Amino acid sequence: MSTNWDQQYHDGETPWDKGAPSPPLLEWLDLHPAEMQGRVFVPGCGLGHDVRVIAARPGIDAVIGFDLSPKAVALARDFPASGGETYVAGDLFALPDAYRGSCDWVWEHTCFCAISPSLRDAYVEAVSSVLKPGGQFLGVFYLDPYDEEHQPGDGPPHGSTLEELIDRFTGRGGFTLVESCLPTRAYPGREGLEWILRLVRN
Repeated sequence: MSTNWDQQYHDGETPWDKGAPSPPLLEWLDLHPAEMQGRVFVPGCGLGHDVRVIAARPGIDAVIGFDLSPKAVALARDFPASGGETYVAGDLFALPDAYRGSCDWVWEHTCFCAISPSLRDAYVEAVSSVLKPGGQFLGVFYLDPYDEEHQPGDGPPHGSTLEELIDRFTGRGGFTLVESCLPTRAYPGREGLEWILRLVRN
């Protein structure tokens, strides 16, 4: 991976961090107040804004915020805890065996678009591996992150299509699609550019 994420956190150059939980996550939790339960894994958690909002929900036993950057993890731990959350620095593509089949849910936000597209199948395999059979994957995907500053091929962020996502997760990845929708809440500037997918591990 070409981006030195840890250095960017050390330098405070984190434009992807909006200082608040993902609006599509907040919307989904409001619409499904009791569905996310048990243990939740959050890859690429950054400063943990999504981790903490999930950890505060009833029925959540634990949330593991996982990030490649030790600095991001250290900064996340500086925030007051909201529930049973923990933060771990590590490589998503080299997860310890202890993570396998250990979680009921995975929440995805900005990890998939940050990795090289060449690693996307490995990403699907990694998040599938942490889920129990029948575990659920919920993600908001940044379909079109391109503007005057970011063009296709020069990410991160890297865009994707809905067709690609469904093929990677269901066609090859061993998931069944159960929900696909356009969120109505978004960070300013991302309106209409993100998509929610909810899938079940077969």
